[in-house]
Amino acid sequence: MCLVALISFILAWKFPIFWLVFFWSLWAASRQVKTTHSYRYQQTTYQPPPPRTQPPPRRDTLYDLLEVSPNASPEVIKAAYRQLALKYHPDKQPDARARQQAEERMKQINAAYNILSDPARRAEYDRRLREELI
Repeated sequence: MCLVALISFILAWKFPIFWLVFFWSLWAASRQVKTTHSYRYQQTTYQPPPPRTQPPPRRDTLYDLLEVSPNASPEVIKAAYRQLALKYHPDKQPDARARQQAEERMKQINAAYNILSDPARRAEYDRRLREELI
C-alpha cells in the first residue's frame, strides 16, 4: 500500500486523476488490521474465561444499623441513636405500611443501642466481630 501511495503521489503532480488513487491508498492503508503479535503464539484451543468471583456478602453490623463507625465514642452512639429514633419513630410515619417498617427498624435500632451503650457488652460484641463469630 505504501508503494501505491508513493507512486500515485508522484504521478498526481502530472496527472490529476492520480489524486483519487493517492487518497484511496491512504484510506485503504488506514483500514488494514495492524497485528502486533506472531501467529505462532496464538491460542489454538478454547479456554473458558475464569469464573467471576462474587464479593463476600456485606454483613450488617450494629454499627451499620446506628450509622456510626466502630470506634465511635459513647456520646456519638447516643446522639446517633436519638437521631434515628426521631427519624424512624412509628408515630411519625404517614401510613400503616411505613409505620410497620419503621417499627421493625426501631426494634433493630433499640437492640443495637442496648448492646453498644453498655461497655462490657460492646467489648464482647467487638471481640466476636473480630473473630467473625457473628
